[in-house]
Amino acid sequence: MLQKKRLISLFVALILLLTAIPLKAANSKCENMFPDLINDINYNNLLPLRLGGKIVLNGNIPDNVDSENPDDYNPSSYDCTCTVNNKTYYGVYTSFWEPARVIEVTMKPGCFNFLFGIDMSDSLNLFGATGERGNTTTPGDKVFYNVHLYSIPLLTVLDLIKDMDFCSDWMSQIDIMFFTEADPMWNDEELQLWINPEAAVFANPIATALCAVDCLTASATFPLNAFYWCAGCWGNMYPFSGSTGATGSPPRTTSLLASRILAKLARDPIPPAMELDTSGSVAKCGDLTSMIRPVIKKSQYRFQLLKPIPENGGHPLGQSTFLWGEWKNIPGPNETYIYLIWRKRNCCLRFL
Repeated sequence: MLQKKRLISLFVALILLLTAIPLKAANSKCENMFPDLINDINYNNLLPLRLGGKIVLNGNIPDNVDSENPDDYNPSSYDCTCTVNNKTYYGVYTSFWEPARVIEVTMKPGCFNFLFGIDMSDSLNLFGATGERGNTTTPGDKVFYNVHLYSIPLLTVLDLIKDMDFCSDWMSQIDIMFFTEADPMWNDEELQLWINPEAAVFANPIATALCAVDCLTASATFPLNAFYWCAGCWGNMYPFSGSTGATGSPPRTTSLLASRILAKLARDPIPPAMELDTSGSVAKCGDLTSMIRPVIKKSQYRFQLLKPIPENGGHPLGQSTFLWGEWKNIPGPNETYIYLIWRKRNCCLRFL
C-alpha cells in the first residue's frame, strides 16, 4: 500500500512538473516576431543570377554588389560535371544568393521570438543552460546578448525550387541549429581562449585599428576576407562571446554578434563546422567535407534586417549601420533583432 502511494505521489509530481513550464510560457513576455515570408523579405537579394560566370539576370541590384567582388569565383565554362557513387552527372555552372539562415540576437535568454515567441527559459534551466540576461543600459557595463541560429531554406519551403541536387541547401526545413544559452563559452571570454587561442592575437587595439580598412571596403563594396578577425564597421570578431566591451548602437552591436556566430561556427571544431564555403570552386558539387573552411568567408554573406523594422534591401557583412539601420532601432527592455542571412551559392545545376 505504501509503495502504491509513493507511485501516485511521483506521478502527480511529474504531471505538475510537465505542466508548470507551458503555464509560465503562456504568461511570458516573449513576443512573437516570426516575419511575413512574403512582404518582409526582399527577394531581389537572390540576384544577380549567373550562368557560367556571366550575369544573365541582375534586376535592380547595383553592379558593385556582386559583379566586381575580387574574391568571387567565376568559372570559365558553362558546363560542369559531378561524380557521385562512380556516376557522372552533367549540368551548368550556376550562382545565386540563397536565403539560408536566420540569426536572432536577443537580450532575454530562452526567448525564441522567431519561433512564434516560445519561451524556453524554464526548460533550459532544467538542464543548466540558463544563459545571461542581456544588458545595454547600465553605464560602464558590457553589452551582452544571446544569439539563436536557425536554418531557413526558403527556396525549398516555399516550393520555389525543387530537385536542384547540387544547388540545394543540405537543410530541408526551418529549424533551430544553435543557441548560445547552451554554450558556456559564450558567457566566458577566458574559457573561449581554450578553443580559439588566436583571440589573444586579434582581440587587441592594434588589430582592431586595422578593421578601419575593412570598414571602408565593406561600406563601398565587400569586406576583406584576408582580415577575417574584422567585422568591418561593426567591430572585432574576437572573442567569440556575447560581450562587446562597450555600449553603443544596437544595430551595430547585434550585427557584430550575428557575425561572430557565423565566424564561430566556421572555425570551431566542436560542434563540427556548420558554416561552409558555398561560393568557391569547392562548392560545385555540394560536398560538405570539401567546403569546410577554417575561417569565415565574409564576402559570401549578405544581411537583411527583418525585425524590429524590415530592411528594404540588404547589405554586406560589416557595412556601416548609418547606411542601412540606425533609424530602425526600437528601444525596449527585451530588445531583439532578427537578421535573414543570404549566402552566395556557386554550384552545378544538374540537367543530365
